[in-house]
Amino acid sequence: MAKQDFSALIGKAKNAPVTTLKQIVVPVKEKKEETIFSLYIPTEKLKQLKLMSAETGISLKELINTAIDEKYFKY
Repeated sequence: MAKQDFSALIGKAKNAPVTTLKQIVVPVKEKKEETIFSLYIPTEKLKQLKLMSAETGISLKELINTAIDEKYFKY
């Protein structure tokens, strides 16, 4: 195998400007105290909830928490 001349490539790399990436700091949203809770739900209801979540762009967690709040806590 013949040697390849990389001098042009090396020269190009040396002359290229060096760009430094800058890290953007984003504040963390305030976290609410939460507890993991599992429950059994009929498969068809879960499918409907997931579909609702996808169509509205609201997370499944938020859909369920909102329904609980509206039904039992009247927020």
